[in-house]
Amino acid sequence: MVATGFLLSCAQPESATDDSTYSCDNAELTGFSELLILAPHPDDEVLGFAGLAREFRKQGKPVRSVVVTDGDAYCSACVLWATGSTNGELCNADDLSNFATPAIDSLAEVRRIESTTASSRLDLPQPEFLGYPDTGIAFARRFSEAGDPDRTLRRSDFSACTTCGDCGGGYGSGPATSLSANTLKAELGTLIESTSPNALIATTHWLDSHGDHAGLGYFVRDQIAESGTTRSVAFAVIHAHTQNGYEQADCWYPGPATPECACVDEARADDDPGWLASLREHRERQDLPQRLPNDTDYGEPTYLCLDDLSRTSKPAAIDAFGTQLGTVGRFPGVLPESHKGLLDCSAYLRSFARRTEVFVLEEYRSR
Repeated sequence: MVATGFLLSCAQPESATDDSTYSCDNAELTGFSELLILAPHPDDEVLGFAGLAREFRKQGKPVRSVVVTDGDAYCSACVLWATGSTNGELCNADDLSNFATPAIDSLAEVRRIESTTASSRLDLPQPEFLGYPDTGIAFARRFSEAGDPDRTLRRSDFSACTTCGDCGGGYGSGPATSLSANTLKAELGTLIESTSPNALIATTHWLDSHGDHAGLGYFVRDQIAESGTTRSVAFAVIHAHTQNGYEQADCWYPGPATPECACVDEARADDDPGWLASLREHRERQDLPQRLPNDTDYGEPTYLCLDDLSRTSKPAAIDAFGTQLGTVGRFPGVLPESHKGLLDCSAYLRSFARRTEVFVLEEYRSR
């Protein structure tokens, strides 16, 4: 059974103008013997679950974090990292992922280092990496549902495109791997079976708008059902299910919505040094709780309230993901000072550093 949920006496208003409250369900979320985090990309294990992992560690309970893909198919992130401009030459397959040489010269390799650095800043065990291609979970689900679960997954290559915006065909058009929906199901099954029945599994929500996030939620649920065991799962929403009237879901969730969504504007960043900082200040609200989006029914929210040390270390861990924030270049001096932070100009990533983390806690019973 999932614990009944001892409510701490810390119901708090979201802000001075919002009198809605929440309960700190820490005892309910941590009333398990161990924690297994299954994250679709490097950084999701921090955005969704850093506070939860630290709470388990604080209680002396085992924490294991597994990152399924290398997060290497973010076209704009690779271009900015490689050239210092989002208008630079697009990345080829080797720029995106190249583990064949000793040099750390591809986005995938750097993203793994970022995850490892973030875990150190949180005083957590280093994550494990399954090495699936970015977008591979979504493709695996698509192939599986089409009755072709052995179809191999491919990495990405954007070099034949003109801009990232028109490069939909670059996703999954790179080198073939030996990985498939069936290998992913088998690996997830092994990971889940390695936990005790009283473990908590944490992963991304099946209604998340990102195909990899939703796909992982589906695969985790399916593997638990096939195992015939009882398991408890904490699902986190990283990307809202719909755009909700905005240009993209990340413009409005997590709230408050960004005042300017299409803000990757290099000319404006060059002309106005304070502009990016003002956008971040609007949304980077560590005093607010994290809440579920309100655009669909994700389930009942269960809140973890972060202690002071977690609230300090989580933003520092998020800052480790420089390729996603747009704060690091491939080589020293490649990224102009005025372009630093351009990629996360709306402070989407940093808006996950809040006083709470929120989950949909589900129990799947053995049959």
